[in-house]
Amino acid sequence: MNSSVRARLLPYRVFEGSMNMALDEAILDRAISVDDTNSLSLRFYGWRPEAVSIGYGQKLPYSDRERIVERGFDLVKRPTGGRAVLHSGELTYSFVGHGSLLGGSIASAYRQICQGLISGLAELGLEASLGESGDRSYRDKADCFLAITTADLKLDGFKLAGSAQLRRGNWILQHGSILLNQPQELMPSLLGGESTTESDLDRQRHCNLFDKLAAPMAVDELVAVFSRGFEKTFSCSFVESNIDDIEKELAESKASAYLIRSASIKG
Repeated sequence: MNSSVRARLLPYRVFEGSMNMALDEAILDRAISVDDTNSLSLRFYGWRPEAVSIGYGQKLPYSDRERIVERGFDLVKRPTGGRAVLHSGELTYSFVGHGSLLGGSIASAYRQICQGLISGLAELGLEASLGESGDRSYRDKADCFLAITTADLKLDGFKLAGSAQLRRGNWILQHGSILLNQPQELMPSLLGGESTTESDLDRQRHCNLFDKLAAPMAVDELVAVFSRGFEKTFSCSFVESNIDDIEKELAESKASAYLIRSASIKG
């Protein structure tokens, strides 16, 4: 293990979507203020209520926004870019680290962080890989999982995980969604402008991890597997650490800015 890398693993927790996004940004801001370039933080989390997150600059039609909340999902904005992601039947991860640990370029950072996921999947006997090239139609689609880019993981030809980044100076936040058992038709049914014909709803859209395993795994087992994958990738050993008071206060001050619509507030 590389003792010079101080690796922090935050415990799996479930929060409202707006708080999840605010926590990711708060962990990044805290890392910037401390400026320990040999440190990294890894967090896995869930969403309650389940939610749709959209990229920082993405806009959805009013009809889609209404449909999402009417179906019981919160709608939140991410601090990162990318397209809409449904946080249901999935596991979300976030990683914060300095560019000096990640090769400097955007592409190398995606490769190295995603390698942590790939190594974890390899422990499960699965051979995932990054998308080979950017899908030029990506920005024309509202749904993240309708395209595979070089920031995404694919398994058996279908997208398993999508990721996005936020960079502030030399510091990087990357977070993403790993699909576990999400119904193929659920996200298309929420986005009325895309893939809503009967044939589209019946067509395979993505890869679910649990479909590739002999049996579903508990969340804590998955977190342990992926954490070992990151330890292997970064030659480090994680120390478990809770969100600190400064990160919590930062997140609480930012959370409302990420909420677009709450499923609990109609109209």
